[in-house]
Amino acid sequence: MPSLSAFSPVLIWFLAGIVFLALELVLPGLVVFFFGVGAWCAALAVALYPVPLAGQFMVFLAASILSLVLLRSTIKKVFLGRTLDTDAMQGDVLPKATGEVIEDIQPPAPGTVKYGGSFWKATADVPLVKGTVVRIMEKSNLTVKVSPVTPEGDV
Repeated sequence: MPSLSAFSPVLIWFLAGIVFLALELVLPGLVVFFFGVGAWCAALAVALYPVPLAGQFMVFLAASILSLVLLRSTIKKVFLGRTLDTDAMQGDVLPKATGEVIEDIQPPAPGTVKYGGSFWKATADVPLVKGTVVRIMEKSNLTVKVSPVTPEGDV
């Protein structure tokens, strides 16, 4: 079996970078990614200059920490997207908010309505069939109470 010194340091650092990037796919937090960046920076440094092993580790650590501190928030927004800090229906329901019944509501059994791009478990005082436009009256945890909307106004 060949010893570790038989392999090019550039290859070792490059492969270490790939391992770190693969680990990022399994581990949450978007941190290990920057160790991959640091490993690739060390590979580049070794490819351009004859850097001793201690210097390679210094380049690796410096590049990893620097990229983590400077780029993490930007890259996190790109890859993970922006998230809302509040629930779409936290607190009061917007006045005149409407939705559509997706699954029949047969009181006292709940059904499902689509509101604000999301599906919600819904209850009502009267039976409502799929396709009925409803007004969102109140929200309690992950369930909304609805009433049908008529052309003359709310029932």
